[in-house]
Amino acid sequence: MTAGQRRADAVAGAGRVGVGTGEPGVALEAIKPDAVVSGTVYDGYGRQAGGGLVLEGGVLARVLPRGYSGEADVSGAFIAPGLVDVHCHGGGGASFPDDVDPRSIRKAIEAHRASGTTALLASLVSMADPLPAIRALLPFCESGDLAGIHMEGPYVSPHKAGAQNPAAIRGADPEELTSWLEEGKGFVKTMTIAPEADHAMEAVRILLAHGAKPSWGHTAASGKTAAQALEATLRCAAELGFEGVPQTVTHLFNAMPPIDHREPGPVREFLAAAREGGAIVETIGDGVHLAPALVEDVHGWVRGNAAFVTDAMAAAGMPEGRYALGGLDVDVREGAARLAGKQTIAGGCSRLSDQLALFARRGALPFGQIVRACVAAPAKAASIEGAKGVTLDFELGKRPNFVVFDRSFSPVCVVRE
Repeated sequence: MTAGQRRADAVAGAGRVGVGTGEPGVALEAIKPDAVVSGTVYDGYGRQAGGGLVLEGGVLARVLPRGYSGEADVSGAFIAPGLVDVHCHGGGGASFPDDVDPRSIRKAIEAHRASGTTALLASLVSMADPLPAIRALLPFCESGDLAGIHMEGPYVSPHKAGAQNPAAIRGADPEELTSWLEEGKGFVKTMTIAPEADHAMEAVRILLAHGAKPSWGHTAASGKTAAQALEATLRCAAELGFEGVPQTVTHLFNAMPPIDHREPGPVREFLAAAREGGAIVETIGDGVHLAPALVEDVHGWVRGNAAFVTDAMAAAGMPEGRYALGGLDVDVREGAARLAGKQTIAGGCSRLSDQLALFARRGALPFGQIVRACVAAPAKAASIEGAKGVTLDFELGKRPNFVVFDRSFSPVCVVRE
């Protein structure tokens, strides 16, 4: 642990995100189409890019120079592009796998958008038949309200099911998978698969051929099996001419064997692949799923190829109580969601701006690196750099997506398109 991490632990204590408690949210400032917004500007890669933004008719007209101190319609300490969450099961009391009516889907999207997440993948879970959920989400993908769909299962390990329904878990079925991807019309962006699942590599080829990618996770695989899957995916992507990073890792450390000093297991292989640029790993930075210092170690080691995700379920932005995830009952207490009557973690309760604030306040990671992990890295992970709601660079003449944060890293203004 670095000195900075020790200082951060002393300041932040246990380092949990204070969500799921029913506490009132931040009152966001309104903004007009013609406005001056001041604050230190960061682009999606975490680079300082100016001292404010000028909007004319909702379009970016000018990026103010660093240190701007003139009048502004909205003033903050920091301005970052809209946050990008590529693993999210719901929020605002609604669940993407369970609530397929449009009003519920809209409610879940808005629960995250209101706190600064301007681009979102809707995550499903292992289901006997995901087609009704895919069909319900498709209009929101086509309108740009969702950037796509993430399927978490059902081709995962029954030994590392976590909060996945064991009855729905199965080996990969190429014909079944093809039908889901075709129904998704190109909006299924990622799919969590266990490297050891039957026909896993057949599924990888089908995913890549449809413009989607595997996300390794919910696995009991050995390190050797994980390494073989990672290498085989890189070869397959090269054969198919797949552009960009062809694979990700679903919530690193969670639902997979821990590192052992004699049998390091899949985690070491996933980290090595990310460090070399062959994969992007997800970390859930809510202080519940992982120790914050470990999250900081990972983000410091893999050179920008780590993305914060929420894994949020219906309880995000809501009071504690009982909720559903993939047909299973989940109890939320003390900011943690667990399967009813068990200690198994069942998704998250945070929103991405909560995680940004947690790690910014801890101070061990540079703020720019945190921004990159909340914007460019997840956009790259899901290949949604050009999707509605995603801003990587503040380009003049474009409708930007951005969040204004105060000095405590709380959002005070959210602008989407």
